[in-house]
Amino acid sequence: MPLALAAGLVAGPALADTLATPPTAPGLVLERVVMLSRHGVRSPTKGLAELRRLSDQDWPAWPVDRGILTPHGADALRQLGAYLGGMYRRRGLLGDDRCPAGDAVFIWGDSGDQRTRASAQAMADGIAPGCGLKTHGRPPDTPDVLFDAASGGMCPLDAAEAEKALKAANGGDIAAVPAAIAPALAALAQVVAPKACQPGAPAGGAAGTQACFATGPTKVVDKGGEVKVDGPLARGAMLSESIFLEYVQGMPLAQVGWGRAGSAEALAAILPVHDYQADLTRRTPYIASHNGALLARQIVAAVTGEVPAAGGPLAPVPAAARLISILGHDTNLSNVAGLLGLDWTLPGQPDKTAPDTTLAFEVSRDPATGKRYVHVALYYQTLDDLRQAAALTDAHPAGKVVLPLPGCGGDRCTVEEFAALVRKAVPPACWR
Repeated sequence: MPLALAAGLVAGPALADTLATPPTAPGLVLERVVMLSRHGVRSPTKGLAELRRLSDQDWPAWPVDRGILTPHGADALRQLGAYLGGMYRRRGLLGDDRCPAGDAVFIWGDSGDQRTRASAQAMADGIAPGCGLKTHGRPPDTPDVLFDAASGGMCPLDAAEAEKALKAANGGDIAAVPAAIAPALAALAQVVAPKACQPGAPAGGAAGTQACFATGPTKVVDKGGEVKVDGPLARGAMLSESIFLEYVQGMPLAQVGWGRAGSAEALAAILPVHDYQADLTRRTPYIASHNGALLARQIVAAVTGEVPAAGGPLAPVPAAARLISILGHDTNLSNVAGLLGLDWTLPGQPDKTAPDTTLAFEVSRDPATGKRYVHVALYYQTLDDLRQAAALTDAHPAGKVVLPLPGCGGDRCTVEEFAALVRKAVPPACWR
C-alpha cells in the first residue's frame, strides 16, 4: 500500500496537470461525464465532549451541529461546481446556454446525511447558477444503499475475511504502527495532547489522569456489516481530520490545533495518519470491492449508457443525462479507487480525499471509428483555495490529476475494457 509522508505536497503516482480547460484528446468528442464527489467542508462528526476526552484542551465551537455542511463549505463547493460546469461547456459536453436543457445534468446526493444532500444542491447551484437546477435522492434521512453496499446488505462482508485482509495490508499485525507513519502519529500527539502523550506519561492514564489517544489496544470491529478498526491510528485519523477541517473552514490560525497546526507544513506532518488509516480500511481490495460495489456498477451503467431499472439500488439516471454528479463521502472515493486500483497524491493539498474532491469518468467517442473511451481525472481544490472558498478560473484553475486505469496500457480504456475491469473487481454475488 503506497505511503506518502509528504501527503500530497508533491506529485505522486498519478500525473499532475493544472490546465484550466483540459482538452479532449484530438479527434475525440466528449459525450458523457460521471462525477463522484466528496461533500463539502463539514463540522467534525464527533461531539466536542468526545473530542475533549482525547485531548488536552477544549475544541473550538463550530457554527453548525456535528457532521453538518457549513455555509463556508457550501460556498467552496459552489466554486468547484462553477469551474467544472464552465469547463465542460467549453469542451462541448453541455450546450452554450447557461441553464442546461431537460435532463442534461443529473445530480444525486446521499439521502442519509444533511451534508451530502446540501452538497448536491451546492454543486447544482455552481454548475448552473440561477437556474433552479433540482437535485435527486432517496427521501431525506433514509439510508441509500448505493453509498454503502456492504452494511446495506447488497454486498455483505465476511468479518473474518475482512480482518484477515486488513491484517495482511498492515504487514500482518493489525496493531502495528508502520515505521513510516510513526513520526506523523508522534507529531499529532504533540498537537492534540502534549501533556497526556508526553514521554514517561502512564500508557493507560493513571488514576485521575487522561490517557494518551495514541496508546492502547487495536481491534477489528464488525458493526452490523460495516467492519472498522478501533485503536490509536483510528483515533488519530479522526483527530487529524478534525484539525484539518478547522483550517479549511477558515477558523483563525490561533484556533487550528490550538495554534499548533495552523500551517500547511504542520498539517502535512499530521495528516499521513488519516490518509494511511483511510487507505487501510477503505482501499484494501476486499473491503473496497464490497463497499464500493454498487457505486462501481452505477459508474459502469452510466458509461455504457444503461438506464438503471426503476426502484432498484442504483440512481435512476435518465438516458439524456450528459453530466452526472454523485455526492457522497471520502469513504466512497477511497472505495472506488481501491476497487479500480487507483491512487494519487494532490499537489498543494495534504488530504487526498479532501472535501469537494471529485473523480470524473469522462466518456469520449472517436467519430472515425465509433469507438468510445473512458478517461479518469480527479479535480480538487488546494488547501488555501478551500480555506478561502476561492473562485476558480482559467487564470486560477482547480487542480487536476490524470489517473491512468491499470490494465488498459495508457491513459484510457475502451468502454468495453472499463466495464470488464470493473466486473472483474466486484464480487460475482454483488453484481445483480
